[in-house]
Amino acid sequence: MIAISSIHYCCPRCKGDLTTQASAYYCVACDAAYPVIAGIPDFRVYDDPYISIEADREKGLHLYEFGKDKTFAELVTYYYSITPEVPDDDAQRYTAHHLGGIVRGDGILNRMRAYNIPIKEQDTVLDVGCGTSGFVATATAHARMAIGVDIAFRWLIIGRKRLQELGYDTSKYELVCACADYLPFADNIANKVVMESTLEHVRDAKSVLHELRRVTEPSGRLMGRTVNRYSIAPEPHVGVWGVGFLPRQWMNGYVQRVKNIPYEHIHLHSYGELQHLLSEGGWQSAEVRKPHLTLQDYEHHSSLRRQLFMLYQQATAIVPPLMRLGPFLDFVS
Repeated sequence: MIAISSIHYCCPRCKGDLTTQASAYYCVACDAAYPVIAGIPDFRVYDDPYISIEADREKGLHLYEFGKDKTFAELVTYYYSITPEVPDDDAQRYTAHHLGGIVRGDGILNRMRAYNIPIKEQDTVLDVGCGTSGFVATATAHARMAIGVDIAFRWLIIGRKRLQELGYDTSKYELVCACADYLPFADNIANKVVMESTLEHVRDAKSVLHELRRVTEPSGRLMGRTVNRYSIAPEPHVGVWGVGFLPRQWMNGYVQRVKNIPYEHIHLHSYGELQHLLSEGGWQSAEVRKPHLTLQDYEHHSSLRRQLFMLYQQATAIVPPLMRLGPFLDFVS
């Protein structure tokens, strides 16, 4: 049976009301069922670009069973041991990224304060593209409710292990598997929305931003970060230089040649492109800004990358237009 949730779910397709039947939510209007698997509702309407829905559920359930007596760190390490398509050097970088999730979550919280978007006790915070729940953990400690959304069921299984290790009350957070442009929530459900390093992974950024606008209260706030297309640093997802300066139709072939891995599912945005997308997505008051970098953003990187981050901050303080060549772009509304 489905555990009682304080969240008002709706059909991700038609936004109509749902009924519950055994271990699924059901939409009469769409004749669609959305299962609850290992305690996590799955409202996806299309596949994760890297794996089919069925294969993702199978992998997630395998991780769930394997991880019952394992730590979060052990589960992350195990994930890459059963994912041979990720090269070893990338697996090491990604593992460090996941293990540093709480530190980065604290950095996101500090950035929200710097942008005058503090999390308050009565807030409902929505983290879209929550991954392994680093920021969900940070938000859970400060808000009334933290909701983490991701298209990857397998990562939500691993992220829940993190939250369980930290001992958070399950009534204070919810993890939901869904597509960012088909969110299964009623209008105005959240008053603080965070989207960290996610917009470059979605297939229709404008539709995603429209959905975020719909589920956010009229006076609610949005804060996000995305990788800058025209960064002079290596593209962080694949560790390859110069990807964003190529025509889009050449990027996949270039990365394939250099790294022997695909690049067709990542779509980086420039400063101007991002400002246009935000306006078209219903966030007319949103601003694209130079990234507010804190120690938590880069302390898990190599010493060389830490030095480059610090040099970037110093350079942009002297020559502000250099922000358009920086590693990230922040957007705030």
